[in-house]
Amino acid sequence: MELEPKLKEILSLPPDPNEIPVETMAPEEARRTWKADMAQVAGKPVAVGEVRDLSLPGPAGPLAFRLYKPAAKPGKAPPLLVYLHGGGWIRGDLDTHDDICRYLCLHSGCVVASVAYRLSPEAKFPEPVDDAYAALLWLAKEAGALGADPARLAIGGDSAGGNIACAVTMLARDRKGPRIDFQLLIYPVTDLASATESKRLYSKGYLLNSMPFYIASYIKNEADKQNGLASPLRAADLSRLPPAFVLTAGYDPLRDEGEAYAEKLKAAGVNVTLKRYADMIHGFVSITGLIPSAELGLADSAAALRRAFGLQ
Repeated sequence: MELEPKLKEILSLPPDPNEIPVETMAPEEARRTWKADMAQVAGKPVAVGEVRDLSLPGPAGPLAFRLYKPAAKPGKAPPLLVYLHGGGWIRGDLDTHDDICRYLCLHSGCVVASVAYRLSPEAKFPEPVDDAYAALLWLAKEAGALGADPARLAIGGDSAGGNIACAVTMLARDRKGPRIDFQLLIYPVTDLASATESKRLYSKGYLLNSMPFYIASYIKNEADKQNGLASPLRAADLSRLPPAFVLTAGYDPLRDEGEAYAEKLKAAGVNVTLKRYADMIHGFVSITGLIPSAELGLADSAAALRRAFGLQ
């Protein structure tokens, strides 16, 4: 399938000669610039029942998180989705993914907790994973007090956040809890050492040109690339993990590794739904303000959460 027409038009434009490569920016400048860019292409934030900015104890100090609650309904408390934002491990925050989390809350019926884990290069692997697992433990324990059902728990994330979500499901399995019922993986990074066909085709000119820089910022050494918590596709054991909905994009350099991870999960006995959005690029669920049809990825994600928890 060809690129979505508006995307094709945008990507055919000559590069901005004044654009500063992320590789040359200081971390705070990179974060500030990307945050401004994301604000221009994000979808219109939808209203949910309640939004609160809170914090929880992390391994190196408090971690901010944003809690989204759907409008109250009679019956038992809704499930809890712990969400980990993308941004190449070096950027992204509660604001850059606010529209995504609002959408998932409204259309899935889940309480959503968006966690601001520590960023690289200041915090390298496995510190962001440690943050996310600590957040999961705390949120699972406090779910009832937060208005969610502690017996129904999901984890999700996009890109680097999807990578961390994969790692956290393995930690929860190996450390005997908390029990995760479902994982939502939106174009996840799954192999830091791969040289796939999709990387060969789409690593330049499709808005994800700096993946090697992101990886180098995240890991401490080359050996980290082989660690299953950094490269989930390389994990020795993917059995006994939660059912998954895995989204990929046709013109994404991460497409092949995301799909390979879904297939490896299936081979390990995990119930997986894999869906490729063939005319989209990496990051498409974050640009619904620019490409309205990109909303389909979020709609399908919300529907997958509803199915997983039997919500109407």
